Amino acid sequence: MSLSTTPTSGPDRAGPQTFETIPVGAGPHSVAASSDGRRVYVTNFLDGTVTAVDTPANTVALTFPVAVGPYGVAVDPAGKRLYVAEHASTFVKVFDTATGDTTISTGMGARPYGLAITVHPEQLLIANAIDDQVMVSDLLTKSHGTLTGIDFPVGLAASADGNRFYASNYFANTVSVYDATEVIQVTGPTPAQPLAVITVDRGPYGLAVDPHDEQLYVAHFPFDTVSVIDLGTRAVARTIPVSGGPRGVAVSPDGSRLYVTNFFERTLTVVPL
Repeated sequence: MSLSTTPTSGPDRAGPQTFETIPVGAGPHSVAASSDGRRVYVTNFLDGTVTAVDTPANTVALTFPVAVGPYGVAVDPAGKRLYVAEHASTFVKVFDTATGDTTISTGMGARPYGLAITVHPEQLLIANAIDDQVMVSDLLTKSHGTLTGIDFPVGLAASADGNRFYASNYFANTVSVYDATEVIQVTGPTPAQPLAVITVDRGPYGLAVDPHDEQLYVAHFPFDTVSVIDLGTRAVARTIPVSGGPRGVAVSPDGSRLYVTNFFERTLTVVPL
């Protein structure tokens, strides 16, 4: 664990800030927080592991192997199952959060990127950027439909109230907004109809929504910033500088901390909110 100072400048930045960083594995990609706030999970793309961080102490509690090239990660609402997208193998695997043991492994037929879990009802969303799609699955990873026509989605996030989900469109420099209540009805290929498209800075990657559904956080890889979008106005409200190639973001359940993976620095940054 260390402290890093990130210089800031410009009208939307508040001056020099010191953020805590936690060492994790090589090439940290995505991060997800458990519903009780006691753990965050980081996929390490370059060494094929997941790091579980104990958040009260901000120390590594467990590291376990998954496979080559893990990308997206999500935790089920009960905090017992961890979903990991294996980009290199086209599989989504489910792990026991207590032990790191594999419980389910399902081939998606496509290279999965980001993951998100919606609520009311609970559904697993799987970004398939190469085919401009988001696959819709139950929490046992049995796919029942695909949302098509989503421009190269790499990151996904679901709102806390279950009404919306968001996809980062990496090359378009936008975030698209969708009605999450309709995903349970998706069977087979279904054209996606965005409710809105938000223009952001270049390289939008990982996404996270705060627990009050007021702000959306967007990591810009490899451009060392995280944008904060006001979901009321659907406009960028401010920018947080985070060095080291920010790729994944997650918000603690109480909304007090933002976790950011730093792909080039093998660390996880903790930003007070």
